[in-house]
Amino acid sequence: MILKEYSKNNRLDVDKVVEDYYGYIYMVIKNIKSIGILEEDMEEIISDVFLALWKNYANLTEETKIKPYLTGIAKNVLKNKYRKTKMDFSLSDYEEQLIAPHTLEVISEEREQNEMIKKSLSNLKPEEYQIFMAFYYENKKIKEIAKKLDISESKVKVILHRLRKELKEQLKKGGYSYGNG
Repeated sequence: MILKEYSKNNRLDVDKVVEDYYGYIYMVIKNIKSIGILEEDMEEIISDVFLALWKNYANLTEETKIKPYLTGIAKNVLKNKYRKTKMDFSLSDYEEQLIAPHTLEVISEEREQNEMIKKSLSNLKPEEYQIFMAFYYENKKIKEIAKKLDISESKVKVILHRLRKELKEQLKKGGYSYGNG
């Protein structure tokens, strides 16, 4: 989407932008956050992203693409917040983390899982991909997704159920287990 689609009478409809991109920005920040950013700070960072968009609206063109622009703002806000909250830490504060072998294993395992998920998503049909991304990454409700794609809610539910099942199978084949599901 472009900025023009969120403009009314030369004013930015911030509420609509927040409604459409809150979940997306949350995932962007979650995926790039540093060790110094706490979960409690996420809401403040997300608010800062949308505030920056609102403040800079007059300097942007109508053709500005929203997603890349918001992603750039999120990265800059996060970087600035990290700089401001950066404190002097003793190496002993992190000694346990540095020598804990499971930490590296956990990070490596998460990366492998993410790669498997990305690979599985790349094989989806466009409609399936849209449904999956809208539900899991944009935090859209099933009703919203169905309306947007002009399909029934039950079809969205069936597709999500099947995709979850296929994804679990892919992860299981890769050596990951998720209990009874």
